[in-house]
Amino acid sequence: MKDKLLFQAALGLKAPWFVSDVELSTSEKRLDIFIDFERGARFPCPECQSMCQVHDTSERVWRHLNFFEYETYLHARVPRTSCPGHGVKQVELPWARPNSGFTLHIEAMVLAMSDEMSVAGIAGHLHIHEDSVWRILRHYVNEARKDIDLSDVDQIAVDEFAVRKGHRYVTFFYDLRGKRIIHIAEGKGKESFTSFVQATEGRLDPEKVKLVRMDLSPAFIAACKETFPNARMVFDHFHVIKLMNDAINKIRIEEARDNELLKKTKYLWLKNPENLEEWQEEKMSKLKDLDIKTAKAYQFKLALQRAWQLPRWTAKRYLKKWIAWAERSRMPEIEKLARTIRAHFDGIIESIRSKVTSGYAEGLNNKIRTAFRRAYGFKAKEYRDTMIYLVAGRLTLPTLN
Repeated sequence: MKDKLLFQAALGLKAPWFVSDVELSTSEKRLDIFIDFERGARFPCPECQSMCQVHDTSERVWRHLNFFEYETYLHARVPRTSCPGHGVKQVELPWARPNSGFTLHIEAMVLAMSDEMSVAGIAGHLHIHEDSVWRILRHYVNEARKDIDLSDVDQIAVDEFAVRKGHRYVTFFYDLRGKRIIHIAEGKGKESFTSFVQATEGRLDPEKVKLVRMDLSPAFIAACKETFPNARMVFDHFHVIKLMNDAINKIRIEEARDNELLKKTKYLWLKNPENLEEWQEEKMSKLKDLDIKTAKAYQFKLALQRAWQLPRWTAKRYLKKWIAWAERSRMPEIEKLARTIRAHFDGIIESIRSKVTSGYAEGLNNKIRTAFRRAYGFKAKEYRDTMIYLVAGRLTLPTLN
């Protein structure tokens, strides 16, 4: 009798529910707890909360958190009520949500473990199937996303991310103030903006968005103007320097055909000097002063980066001088970049003026990579998006009490 009361208290059961039996199998390492309700008990209708008589019952089993090393299962006959106004309805259970084979406690544990572990790791630790872990995660992520408040969102970042080889992309819409991903769209360009508008309709007013931080893609720019008519477009350090790095690498590849010193040096030119390791610094010191186009292009990069270190009132004049210098570089890749910067000059200066930093971009990329690692082995879109929202969506999820 004491065992029943102990488990009844541990499960937090209140009348009319009670633990009717407990079976412990040491050979099978299994604990079965049987739950019942008092004879003559009435339950609230799930629709109107009127207390109703029991119409019938069905036997159900749920997996619960382990009791030490024993796999634990709850058993109960689940009643359906007969409501005059709403007919026959299954009652709400205090230990499990409808149509789930797991208790709320083990589902909350899955959510808690997802902060640090992969899906495979969670499944192995709890001794449940990986598909079950995904079903739990998807349910709570989808429910939490229905409740997020987007009414105050007025600054958005838009970034594309390659998810597979062969130019497979997804586009992320990021709330800059809330520091959270609020939408994931397949592809890139106008269709991704259309997806965003449809997904946030009624919860976010595109006309209230005052700033959009994004790359210099013509497709993004055109879609942004159409979607967010009142927003200032900002092209920040991260995306401009990415174009600069692309230009340097094209020059390096071309020169490396005739210069062995440049082979396998891609990342030396892409890194900032302060981020080089000791052996890289030593190698770079021998390369950067050579009379080669790659080294000259690298100097253009270092000079361009200084624009974001200057006060906004001098950055504009400095960037104009850099453009004029780059346009006379006699390197087609650098000249093309100079024209691109000139064409997007206002948006780049806006990033300096408004101090919209690109630090979030690196953090976001790291979170996305973390999500991909935790979803390793599961390539379907719904798996990928579920884990990304978990890692970077700042969702309000159930916790273990």
